[in-house]
Amino acid sequence: MPEHIRALIVVLVLSTTVWWIVRPAIVQIIPAATFARWRVLWYVTTLAWFLAHSFWIYVCVMVIALMVVGRREVHAFGLYLLLLLAAPPAAAPIPGMGVIDHLFILDHYRLLALAFLLPCAWRLAMESSARPYSKTLVDWLVVGYLVLNTVLSYREGNFTSDTRAAFLLWIDFFLPYYVASRSIKDAEGFRHALAGLALGGVLLSVLAAIEVLRSWKLYEAATAALGLHTFGAYKTRGIFIRPAVTVMDSIVVGYVVVVAAGGYLYLQSLIEGRAKRWLGWLGLTVGVLACLSRGPWVGAMLLLFVFLLTSANPVKRMLQGAVVGACLLLALSATDFGQQLINLLPFIGSQEQDNVEYRADLLNVSLIVIERNPLFGASDFMSAPELEVMRQGEGIIDIVNSYLGVTLHAGLVGLSLFVGMFLGALLKLRRGMRWARQFKDTDGLLLGRALLASVISVMFIIFTVSGITAVPTIYFSLVGISCAYFAVQKSKTRVHQMRERR
Repeated sequence: MPEHIRALIVVLVLSTTVWWIVRPAIVQIIPAATFARWRVLWYVTTLAWFLAHSFWIYVCVMVIALMVVGRREVHAFGLYLLLLLAAPPAAAPIPGMGVIDHLFILDHYRLLALAFLLPCAWRLAMESSARPYSKTLVDWLVVGYLVLNTVLSYREGNFTSDTRAAFLLWIDFFLPYYVASRSIKDAEGFRHALAGLALGGVLLSVLAAIEVLRSWKLYEAATAALGLHTFGAYKTRGIFIRPAVTVMDSIVVGYVVVVAAGGYLYLQSLIEGRAKRWLGWLGLTVGVLACLSRGPWVGAMLLLFVFLLTSANPVKRMLQGAVVGACLLLALSATDFGQQLINLLPFIGSQEQDNVEYRADLLNVSLIVIERNPLFGASDFMSAPELEVMRQGEGIIDIVNSYLGVTLHAGLVGLSLFVGMFLGALLKLRRGMRWARQFKDTDGLLLGRALLASVISVMFIIFTVSGITAVPTIYFSLVGISCAYFAVQKSKTRVHQMRERR
């Protein structure tokens, strides 16, 4: 039996189990019909990836499925986040029909953006009640960051490839932000969006754990069967392989699961039954541990710290969290497997300290390169002689820091706009939370706390990973959701104020 068919059987068995287990909890958050429709689309995506044997057949199947479902999906962004994590972003060039070499590189993410988000964005823009763009500071910062990178794309001197790169910037990053910030208009929209993210995170977690336990990348053979480049050699940490699943990198696995956990901090309040709530936490905790990456581990702790810090009784909540964490460490230390995991922990473990040293050295040499082009960076920064000493055994220079990557390419101006997006989102969240406290909106306050903790944890984790695969898509989506939260809370506040005047 071919390897990709064996992998498909494992994926289907595990995912079917997960879908069956989570259904009683998720249908308390979203309608059962929506859950069933999302499940079918997830299976269609998975089966097409493993069985198509041609990337273009896969594309055709997905376009048809998305066109059929897209018009019926009222809360589209939740389905988008779920399907984003359903297949890897392995890519193929669209032929240029003899006029040019190729139109652009198409992958799963861009397919979803073009076939699903773009029509959704068009419908939103045509609505008479649509919130005008450039309404908030974050809108301007997002556009400013993308416009700057669009202009800088033309530094290469090749008009065709530069135009292609500029076009893809808006497809890859603006569409998720725009649809997230404009399509979510009420509490139900937030529940759908975060439910899609949480479902995708739990499925990713379980599959990542199996990859670690079985030392087997489940999506590798299917990607090769589609005629696409695979994820590369197996990487290890300690005695374990580092999982890739559908996001191609173990740090990205942890990053996505931490953001999903941030959404679940809110969703758990909507689930009746302690056992159902804890099953969700079990699945997400498995994913955080299975990523075997220190950045997401610290990011997960920061997520919980910020969430508890913004609670009504932070000291009590933090003490309870510390007790749970201590019990988890004791349980892990009782097994050989757990001791191996503990040895990988930051500040406690001793394995692979060379990764910490690499990041410190990268920061030092990058600052030298940045000093030469401080304002707008350089397109050829990777050829700087100072960075050559950072070339690894795989023959690559890994810029494992999103902030450094932005500064090297777009300078301090680009970094200011990039960081400004996150700070603007945090300010919007804080203001929305103040309104929620003022008018005793407990649901809105809880949602704001969860989003605030998620944005802060993302800001930390991207310090340890470059903008690869799902990383930028997720943080642009999260910034968009934060802006939607501000708009919804502002609308609620106006209603409360009108009632008080009466």
